[in-house]
Amino acid sequence: MKRLCRPRKHRHESRPKKKEMTEQTVLELENVSLVRGSQRILDRICWLVSNGQHTALLGPNGCGKSTLLKLITRNLYPSVVDGQAGLVRIFGQTEWNVWDLRSRLGMVSSELDNHFLIGRSGRLTALQAVLTGFFASELEPDDELVTSSMQSKAKDALRMMEIESLQERLMGQLSTGERRRVMLARALIHEPETLILDEPTSGLDIRAQDQLLQRLEYLAHSGTTLIIVTHHFEEVLPCVQRTVLMQSGRMVFDGPTRDAMQGARLTSIFQSNLLVERTAKGRWHVRLMD
Repeated sequence: MKRLCRPRKHRHESRPKKKEMTEQTVLELENVSLVRGSQRILDRICWLVSNGQHTALLGPNGCGKSTLLKLITRNLYPSVVDGQAGLVRIFGQTEWNVWDLRSRLGMVSSELDNHFLIGRSGRLTALQAVLTGFFASELEPDDELVTSSMQSKAKDALRMMEIESLQERLMGQLSTGERRRVMLARALIHEPETLILDEPTSGLDIRAQDQLLQRLEYLAHSGTTLIIVTHHFEEVLPCVQRTVLMQSGRMVFDGPTRDAMQGARLTSIFQSNLLVERTAKGRWHVRLMD
């Protein structure tokens, strides 16, 4: 398949309600590679995501999705290949103070969720766990540093996720679905312009999955740009009109979701005979054929 280095922008039909749409670019990656030893984990990645352009990054395990996320969150940096390092711009900038970036780019993952399951973090209340987002910490926040404004924003975020009643419950006592929604609330306290979700429903039962996906749809239509990184087809929400497919460290498709979610294309990417269906609510359902 042809690799698109500068993908064409696709407009999303919905418009943010809480803030005006701008033409600002959220992410821009140019010829980004990552090499470890003799293995090229990412190979000349080019990717552009604009504000309001809800996007899914879809691919099988081991294709490079997690590594790409670490580049975006500045935990890794591009390798120098052929004398040049690729370029990663976030909100138009290549250099970021991590604190400033967190206030604009939220992140939720099952890995972070697990950090709040055991140990000292597991003994935090849901409200305390959300408050830790102000300090980029996973430990109990110092009461002297927590302002009334922080308390108010944390409670608002819990209310938005419809879990305000859980604020005094301990994190280690919550279900996986409840804890995942607390992590979403934690990411939302800064009112980030963009939210990156790494396999957000991983480990959830069917009911908890549906509840979380409904909350994500609500956020999308409230003005938060969603970037969903996953190999779970059901996480490609109806609001996601653009999907990027990855295979073996490369982006092999970048375009409208309806074109990405074709049986023949997904069969090639996932190396399995797949049948794609869409529900009346616009959700995608993919099953393995005999």
